[in-house]
Amino acid sequence: MSPSRLVPRDGSQLRSAGFPVGRVPVLAPSPLSFPPTWVAGLSVLCLALCITLAARAADAPATTGPWPADRAWNWYHQQPWLVGCNFLPSTAVNDVEMWQAETFDPATIDRELGWAHDLGFNTVRVFLNYVVWEAGAAGLKQRCQQFLTIARRHDIRVMPILFDDCFKPEPRVGKQDDPVPGVHNSQWVCSPGVKRVADPSSWPKLESYVKDLVGAFGQDRRIVIWDLYNEPAKTSLPLVQATFRWARETSPTQPLASCWIAEPFSDLVNLHHYGSFDSLRQSVAEGKKSGRPVIVTEWMARSLGSRFETHLPFFKAGQIACWNWGLVAGRTQTYFPWGSPPGTAATEPPVWFHDVLRRDGTPFKDREVAVIRYSTGVSKVPPAAPVVLVPTAEREAILWRCTTERPAADWFKPGFDDSAWRSAPAPFGSTEPNIGRRPRTPWATPDLWLRREFEMPSGTFQHLALTIHYDEDPEIYVDGVLAAKLPGFIAAYESYPIAAEAAALLKPGKHLLAVHCHQTIGGQYIDVGIEGEP
Repeated sequence: MSPSRLVPRDGSQLRSAGFPVGRVPVLAPSPLSFPPTWVAGLSVLCLALCITLAARAADAPATTGPWPADRAWNWYHQQPWLVGCNFLPSTAVNDVEMWQAETFDPATIDRELGWAHDLGFNTVRVFLNYVVWEAGAAGLKQRCQQFLTIARRHDIRVMPILFDDCFKPEPRVGKQDDPVPGVHNSQWVCSPGVKRVADPSSWPKLESYVKDLVGAFGQDRRIVIWDLYNEPAKTSLPLVQATFRWARETSPTQPLASCWIAEPFSDLVNLHHYGSFDSLRQSVAEGKKSGRPVIVTEWMARSLGSRFETHLPFFKAGQIACWNWGLVAGRTQTYFPWGSPPGTAATEPPVWFHDVLRRDGTPFKDREVAVIRYSTGVSKVPPAAPVVLVPTAEREAILWRCTTERPAADWFKPGFDDSAWRSAPAPFGSTEPNIGRRPRTPWATPDLWLRREFEMPSGTFQHLALTIHYDEDPEIYVDGVLAAKLPGFIAAYESYPIAAEAAALLKPGKHLLAVHCHQTIGGQYIDVGIEGEP
C-alpha cells in the first residue's frame, strides 16, 4: 500500500468521508501478539473472503455510475441482433393516449406487434408519460404488464422511455387533441413537462415515478434496456443526472441509456441518426471510440437519405442494435416530413418520411418490407435489386438541355424545339456537401426547365420509378405525360413511383424526360433518372 493511502492517526480522511466527529476509529499498533500459524490461517481466510466479496461486487449492478465497459460488452454479446422500431399503436396520437386507461387499446397493440413480429422485429422502443402514472400509478403498471405480456407473445422485448423533452411542453391526461391534418407528430407531448423539469420541488414525485417503474420491472427479462430520457435539452441536465441516480438505486439488471447530453451517464452509446449512409458510418465510428457498444435508437427518414435498403444491411453486418421510427401510419402522422404545413388528411405524401405499414397491414413499399424480412432472417430470398434504366448524374455527368427563361407552354412535349436552350451537365443547384449536393452546373434562379432524350432498354420491368434528388417542387414528364409532381424538397436521392399513364409509355426505344423545378427559399437542387425491377 502506498504511504499516501494510509489513514492518519487523527482520522481526518475518515472524517472527510463521512464518519461522525467523535466516533473516528484510530489506527494504532495492537499490543496483542498471535502465533505465526494463527496469523497464516487468518490471512488465508481474509484472502478468500476478499475474493468472494470482489466477485459479488463485479456481478452486482453499479449504483454510482455507468457500467464498466467490459460489463456493457458482456451484456451486449449475450443479446441477439436487436432490431425493431419505435412503437405507438396507430390509434394513439401520443404516449398519453397510448397509456391512459380510457384510450389504452390492447387489440390494436396485439395486431400491430404481430405485424412487427412478421417483419422479424424482436424489440420495440416505447414512450411512457409521467402524467399517466401520476393519475394512477397502479393502473399504469397493470397496463405495462399487459403490454409486456402481449409483446412477449410475439417474441418482442421492450425498451421503455420514462422522460422526453419533445414537443408540446405540458402533458395532461384526458381527451387529447386530434392531429392537425398534414402535420408531422402535431400532438406529441413532453414527459414530465417543462414546468416540472425546472421545479425541483416536483422532483420527489418524479423520483417516485422512476423508482416505481424501474423497481417494478428492473428484473423483468421482457425489458431489454431502459432509455431513461429521450433527447434531453441542456436545461434538463440536472434532472437527467438525478434520473440515472434514482434508476440505479433500484439495481436494475438491464442497462440504462440516453442520448445527447446524457451520454456520460449511459451504459451504452445511444445514437439518433436520420441522415445519409456515409454520415451514419461516420457517426457509428465516432461512437465506437468510447469503447462501449453503440446502439441506434432512432433512424429512418426516407427523404433525408436514411433508408432500409442502405442502412439496415450495415446494421446487420455490424450487429448494431437499431430501432427505426414508426411501424404503422396512424394518428401521429409521421409519414409526413418534419415541418410539413397543415393540409388535408387525405393527401398522402408520395414518399413517406417515417413508418412502414398502412393501417390494414399492407406495406408502403413492397421492396422495403422484402429488405427488412431478408435482413432479419424471416425470408431467405434476397430482394430483387432495382435496375438503373436511365442514370442520374450522381456518379458521372449527364447532359441536359436547360433554360432559366420561361419557355412556351408546350415545352414538355416531344415535338418542342429546344435548340435555343443551352446544354449543361447535371446535377443542377447549389453546393451542400453535408447532404451530398455537388452540382456540376450552378443554378441560382427561381426556376429551371430541363429536357433530356434517353433510350429505354429492351426487356420487361415493373415498379418503374423516378430516382430523384430535388429542392424543390419539381414536375416531371415522360413523353409529355405527367409522371410525378412532388411537393417540398428532399435531402438525398429517393425513388418515386411513376404515374401509371406515363409508365405505360416506357417501351424500348427513344423517349423524352422533361422537368420543371421551382425554388422559393433555402438550397436548390435537381437530378433525375429512372429505375425498375426486372
